[in-house]
Amino acid sequence: MGAILFRLWFILVFTAVPTTPLWGWSSEAHVFIAQEAGLRDPVIACFPDEMRNEQITLFGPFHWHNAAPGTVVDASYIDDLQVFPEKYVKKSDPKGKPISLKVPPASGVLYWKIMDLYASLMQKQGWQYDFYLGQLAHFVADLSAPLHNFPHGREPAGDGRVYKEMGQWNVDCHQDFDKALNTWIANLPQGKEDFFRLLTPVQVSNPDDLKREVAKIANASIELANKCYLENKRNMTQPEALKQAALSVSLLKAIKQGSMK
Repeated sequence: MGAILFRLWFILVFTAVPTTPLWGWSSEAHVFIAQEAGLRDPVIACFPDEMRNEQITLFGPFHWHNAAPGTVVDASYIDDLQVFPEKYVKKSDPKGKPISLKVPPASGVLYWKIMDLYASLMQKQGWQYDFYLGQLAHFVADLSAPLHNFPHGREPAGDGRVYKEMGQWNVDCHQDFDKALNTWIANLPQGKEDFFRLLTPVQVSNPDDLKREVAKIANASIELANKCYLENKRNMTQPEALKQAALSVSLLKAIKQGSMK
């Protein structure tokens, strides 16, 4: 019954309602990555984008990290991306009860968000486990999206600086990157065996393992984003996009395997 409801929700959201600009892989790519990793309800991987659209300023920075040029991500870099609860009081009710919210910096905390969801996943069972794994699938997919690891617009990068030219290129071509796999996915199963050959064995049994693997994908995404920018500000090719998606599938499969109850 739950799976049926999720599919109905997906149809309503993505066919009946106009969607906002795609930030991260497209909905089709998110579902594909979750499906190939073996999730029971791959459509759940689309939920975080809809939640983000309700309050982009607050939830958006969980989906990216604007890595400055030359950034090399490691475990300590991920540990430095902390988000602490902050208390807010409504202006209309200054004597009201404060609201406690986790507010990420504008530069983004994608790597932290993956670790945070993983910690929650390890405490869940049954349908709650499936829900958290689906949520995690979304952000693991965002991790391999090159422009989610690159300066964006006039937002500060991880080093606190604003890279205007790089940021504008990200804004201008972001949707083209997001939809790089849409045509290939629409023609499945042609070429699917080639995609399977791109998958790599990964082992994740604890947070340290996950930090290591998150850092690997982050660095691959940073490298590809900078490569495309330096090579006449081009889009990534389909083979490059498939390789990136395969990184997310490989990691998600490992998280699923290492966390199964």
